[in-house]
Amino acid sequence: MTTAVRRVGGTPEIRALTGMRIVVAVLVVLFHYQGPMLPYIEQAPILRPVISAGWTGVEAFFVLSGFLIMLSYGDRMGSSPTLAAAWSFLVSRLARTWPAWATVTIVMGGWLWTVRSLGWSSELVAAHPAADAPTLLRQLTMTQMWGEQDLHGASYVLPGWSISAEWAAYLAFPVLVLALRPLRRLPAAVLFVLSVAAMAPLSVTSFLWGPQDFTQSWVLRIACGFTAGMLAALAVRRVRRDERTEAIALAGVWTCLFLVVMGVFWAAWRVQGTGPHDYSGVIVIVFPLLIAGLALTSRGPARVLSGAAMNYGGRLSYSLYLVHFAVLDVVLTLFLRGGEPQGNMRAGMVLVLPLLILVSLVLSAGLYHGVEEPGRRLVLRLLGRSTAAARSSAGSDVRTPVITVRAPVPSIVGPRTTGLPASSAARQLPPLPRRGGADERLASAGRRSGTDDRRLEQIVGTAS
Repeated sequence: MTTAVRRVGGTPEIRALTGMRIVVAVLVVLFHYQGPMLPYIEQAPILRPVISAGWTGVEAFFVLSGFLIMLSYGDRMGSSPTLAAAWSFLVSRLARTWPAWATVTIVMGGWLWTVRSLGWSSELVAAHPAADAPTLLRQLTMTQMWGEQDLHGASYVLPGWSISAEWAAYLAFPVLVLALRPLRRLPAAVLFVLSVAAMAPLSVTSFLWGPQDFTQSWVLRIACGFTAGMLAALAVRRVRRDERTEAIALAGVWTCLFLVVMGVFWAAWRVQGTGPHDYSGVIVIVFPLLIAGLALTSRGPARVLSGAAMNYGGRLSYSLYLVHFAVLDVVLTLFLRGGEPQGNMRAGMVLVLPLLILVSLVLSAGLYHGVEEPGRRLVLRLLGRSTAAARSSAGSDVRTPVITVRAPVPSIVGPRTTGLPASSAARQLPPLPRRGGADERLASAGRRSGTDDRRLEQIVGTAS
């Protein structure tokens, strides 16, 4: 039987949320590919509203990122976050995000320089910044969106704007933890309401004016999504796990999925005849509840998302997010370099286009295994001495997660979270089955000092 918990080096992972990442990433891929693949989409018009709303997957990544990082690092920041604690957190985030990002950025920067040197147009698929040393440095520091408003032309690879936004959120995380600390003891219901309220500006804006993906403020998108995820995580921590909670969470997941599907079809209906508008963003208001529900149940959609194939895809999702648009950009630039518009693609090119998605999947696996994971370990090894010193100097302010396991509830194997203090874990964490002293080993593994960064990095992943 597939369970919702996967142990990574003795630390539990919420498998359903890992599986969710590949679903969201694929929706973003299909959204970016919908123009060239229009001949296929026209043969299945019922899918078009879902694909057109695929850009909202970025909001889902933002919420998911805030949720998981708050669970894993919220308590480790201590009651008053210090520079040492913040440094330890940022090193772990840098190790996860930067190696793959730097690789794709350098490759695409070299590609743009080559294309322009040959006299070809590099703007056939998307706008790009200059391929010079100062611009490359800004790309590599993941700060290219800071002070910019237009998503187009800011990054060598179009989805890179969200990486820059995430990095800003990571830098702000220690301050956000401190700001939200007074809310930690609020009832779970109140915290869930606040998480939904945090997404309301995006949803209301979409309902009233229907802004398209590239016309919305990236600052508002990351601020709302990341904060909503953190609030949802605080709410989940306050929930007592039992069979009643499991049933409520499952009902909530199905309800949220129903609202998402109905929302995208409503948006498709409303956009007819209204010009360049997109009302799909109304659905983002339910994302915090959907993610929290998947974290609190192991049944229904959570069971499907917890499968081995979905979890492997979830681990590839960050690399896929970076690679897929680069593949599309390079291939279409080569094909359209003579000036032929995308709408006049020949039948042979249309036939080949779906293979680009498969190529993107293969390249993302290569980037993950060849760069992302080895690069993460290398960064942690290079900065490990300063990280360990930071953790040591922080003393009791940087808390290693301690996991306490209570007796199991029959028929429930729920997702576990990390970063909970021992005083609340027994009340709030779901049970794991006892098996040959596994409970005691799990508790001691959570206290082992040398495991924090590597294990938590495997859990949290990157949402972009």
